[in-house]
Amino acid sequence: MQNEVSVQFADQDPSGFASIIHQYLTQSLDDSPRKRRQALRLRGRVAVEASDQNAAVTMEFAGPVITLTNGEEPPVDARISAPYLILSRLLEGRANLLVEHLRSRLRVRARPSRLLLPLHVHNLMKLPPARER
Repeated sequence: MQNEVSVQFADQDPSGFASIIHQYLTQSLDDSPRKRRQALRLRGRVAVEASDQNAAVTMEFAGPVITLTNGEEPPVDARISAPYLILSRLLEGRANLLVEHLRSRLRVRARPSRLLLPLHVHNLMKLPPARER
């Protein structure tokens, strides 16, 4: 099937945080052909950090393969950092990346040429609100 996207671990022993990210990505992609098409178009590396847990994961988007690596593996095109609770609310679709950034509850950094990458990654990963599931 041409719309297949695999999410894999780079590390033999993935962290708990990497496993959670994997679960959200896999569920989101399994539930939506539109999100699979979106993932196929994404290119770049995004680090996600749970700042209060000292945990980070680097996600590399390379067409049909998304690779998760424990920790922040430079170079990255973008970085999202927030307490774990805020990140989980984002992934559950109960919070908005831009609103949380404006409220200073999370930090987003991106290379100038990749300013929209964090937003695209968030839209790809977040689950639909409960009423839509």
